[in-house]
Amino acid sequence: MKKNTILFILLFLCFNTKAQIHLLDKKINLNLSKTTIENALDSIEQKAQCYFTYNADLFKDRKPLNVNIKNEKLSSVLRKLIPDKDLNFHVTKKHIVIVPVKEALNIPPPKEIIPYISYRKLTGIVKDLNSKKALPYASIGIRGKHVGTISNQDGEFSLSISSENLNDTLVFSYVGYQNNEIVVSNLKKNQIEVELKEDFISLQEVIIRNNDPLALVRAAVHNIHKNYPQKSTNLTSFYRESVMKNNKYMIYLESVLDIYKSSYSNQNALERVKVFKSRKIYDVTRLDTISFRLKGGIQGCLQLDIVKNLPEFLSEDYTHLYNYRLVDISTYNNRSVYIIEFEPRPKLSEPLLEGRLFIETNNLAIIRAEFGYEKYRLNELKNRFIVKGSSKTKAKPTMVNYAVSYRDINGKYYLNHALGSLKFKVKNKKKLFSSYFSTSFEMATTNIKSEDVVRFKYRESITPTTIFSNHRTIYDPTFWGKSNVIKPEESIQDALKRINNSMQQIALGRSDLN
Repeated sequence: MKKNTILFILLFLCFNTKAQIHLLDKKINLNLSKTTIENALDSIEQKAQCYFTYNADLFKDRKPLNVNIKNEKLSSVLRKLIPDKDLNFHVTKKHIVIVPVKEALNIPPPKEIIPYISYRKLTGIVKDLNSKKALPYASIGIRGKHVGTISNQDGEFSLSISSENLNDTLVFSYVGYQNNEIVVSNLKKNQIEVELKEDFISLQEVIIRNNDPLALVRAAVHNIHKNYPQKSTNLTSFYRESVMKNNKYMIYLESVLDIYKSSYSNQNALERVKVFKSRKIYDVTRLDTISFRLKGGIQGCLQLDIVKNLPEFLSEDYTHLYNYRLVDISTYNNRSVYIIEFEPRPKLSEPLLEGRLFIETNNLAIIRAEFGYEKYRLNELKNRFIVKGSSKTKAKPTMVNYAVSYRDINGKYYLNHALGSLKFKVKNKKKLFSSYFSTSFEMATTNIKSEDVVRFKYRESITPTTIFSNHRTIYDPTFWGKSNVIKPEESIQDALKRINNSMQQIALGRSDLN
C-alpha cells in the first residue's frame, strides 16, 4: 500500500550536531518526472536513509515536478524541491522536519480554549483497596457537573479541573465497589492514588421485580425515554485509535472532538463531529506493510452507544434469538445493579453478539455493557471489519470485543466511554510466517453541554465514517498536554514524551537551512 503522508513523527530525543551535518552533506542522485513533492521526499528517504515529517497541507495543490539531480548534497536538493522561504528544515538524527518559520518562534497560546482546559491537572491511579490491583476504566467525575474522564486499562487517569470546581466533590466509581469521594480543595498533591472498597450487598437489599432477566432487559429499553436526555447535547470527547503489528505500534492518533449528539428520542437523527485538535504518530518503517484498512474509528464509537443504536440483544425483533441469565447483583455509584449475561441460542445461521449488561435495579437504566462475538465463529465475520483488502493477503479476526458505559448527571445518563478492541491474524502469500495485527478505537466524554446546544455546520464537520488515520490534521504544540485525556499505555506515553521534547527543539529553531 502506498505510504500515507506523515505528521510529526519524531522518534529520537537527542540533538546531535555531527549526525545532522553528516545527513545534510550526504550526496544523492534523483531522477523523477511529473512527480509530487511527497513522492520525491519518499524517494529521498530511501536514498539517504532518513525520514521526513511535515504537514500535508504545506504542499497541497502543488504542480508536478521534474527532477534530475546528480551527486548533490541533500541540503541543496531540499532547497531545489522546496524553495519556499517561509519553510525551514529541522534535523534530529535521521529525521528531517519541514516546518513553517513561524512555528519555530515563541507563539503565545491561542485564545481559543475549550472550557475544560483549566488551572490544575490531576493525575493518578485507581486501585482495589485489598488486592492493590489497578481498576481499568473506572469512572472519575465532578459530582453533578458535566466534567469527568475514565481510567485507562492500567487504572491510570488524567483530569483537568478548573478553578470553578475547586469546592466541588470528585467521585470515583467502579462496578462492584463503593464510591470514593474527595473534595477537590482537600487535594494537597496533583498526583494521587485512589483505593476503592469492594461492595457486597444481600438480595434482601434489592428490589427483585421479576426473576425473568428478559423482562428486565425489555423494561430497561422501555425506560430509555425516562433515563436518557430527550434533547440534543454537545459532547467534548477525547478520542484515540491505534494499529499494532506484532505488538509494535504502527499508527497512534488522538484527538479532542466536539460532537453534536441528537436526542435519544430520535433514533434516526444523524450526529455531527468536529475535530477540535488532533495529533498522530506513524512508524514510517512499517506503514508499507499494511495491505488493508480496518473498520471502526469515530463511527464505531458512536455506534457503540447501544441505548441510541439498539443492537440485536436489546431489540424486541431479535431478543428471541438470545438466552438471558441474571448472574449477579452488584453495586455501581453506590447503587445496586443487575448483571445480566446474554448469548445467542444454539445452531443459529448467523454469528451474534454475547456479553453482559449492567442495569440499575431502581430505575432500570442501562449503565454499562460488555460484549463481543463468539470466538469460534469469528472467521465468518472477516468481511465486516476490513474496508480494503488485498488478493495477496488473508486476514482472519481472532478477537472482537466492545464496551460502553454511561454516567449519571442529575438523574439523566450520558454517554461516558466507548471502546472497541479487535485482533487479526494476517497471512501474506509471499511470506512464510503470519503477522498479528490489533486495532482499537476509544472515546471518553470529558465535558457535556445541555444548554445552548450548537449543531455544527456541515462544512465544519467530518463524516463519522472517515478513516481518521488518513484525515489531514495540523498539530498544535501549544494545545497538547492541557486537556482531559485517557493516559495512554506506557510505550505510547514514551512516544508522546519524545514528540514533546522534539517539538521543544524545533521551537528553539535549531539546525535551520537557509
